[in-house]
Amino acid sequence: MKKKIFVGALSLVAVAGGVAGLSAFEAHVINVTAKIENALQVPTDPLNFGTVFPQEELDQTLRVALSSSFASSTDANDVEYIIRQKPKCGVTEDDGETLVGPTWTGHIVAASGTSEYTVDCDEDRPDGVGPGPTPDYYLLPSLCEYLSKHPDANPTPGNDDSLDSFHQPWTINPDGTIDWNDVEGRLAKSEQDLEDTWTIDLKVPCFGDNCAQDWADFVTGINPDADPDDYVLDEDLEHKIFGCNLWIEVTGVSRFSDED
Repeated sequence: MKKKIFVGALSLVAVAGGVAGLSAFEAHVINVTAKIENALQVPTDPLNFGTVFPQEELDQTLRVALSSSFASSTDANDVEYIIRQKPKCGVTEDDGETLVGPTWTGHIVAASGTSEYTVDCDEDRPDGVGPGPTPDYYLLPSLCEYLSKHPDANPTPGNDDSLDSFHQPWTINPDGTIDWNDVEGRLAKSEQDLEDTWTIDLKVPCFGDNCAQDWADFVTGINPDADPDDYVLDEDLEHKIFGCNLWIEVTGVSRFSDED
């Protein structure tokens, strides 16, 4: 009986010793580092059209360029990006006729099974701005539908998309996902295309029964696929501050070494 106990104890010690022997014979450390830089350089100065009047056509420019880090990298080649329009929120007074505080981006909230949506201005509400009685309390009337995005033609014949005024900036799919009406752009060192100069063109809408007789011709002359009635604003929106946020988002980057 004592012999069996001794053998059992010996076996236990041998197993424990085997585990200890396997646990720390060898170790390797792989040092992983990366320097993260932006691929694009985009000015964030506001595009302010000021006070405008129905059927005016006003232009602003937006410059999108390769960042200095991307341009100086010997392996980096091209950047693909999109220009996306999103709702704009802001602090106003005088029944929405005077902008008196900060502005920020609103988020579209869609429900599955319907094309309806709401805009949440509360999620990114800046510090110091009190909550509104409803999530869309700070929402500005949309200017997005009336903004065109036209690229330069460099390099000829151009490698960017365009979008005419009088369009829907987004639609809601039956499953509740958002279909964004994005404009695609591309910069490529291999094509000597280091920056894009976009023309952001505002075609000013009219209000209710106050539209000119040539309103329909004005709209379809710019966008033949547009229904002029869809872009007539309610008269109670006259005098108010309108807004739209343009988001420039990188969607892809390629390197010369990828082609090997």
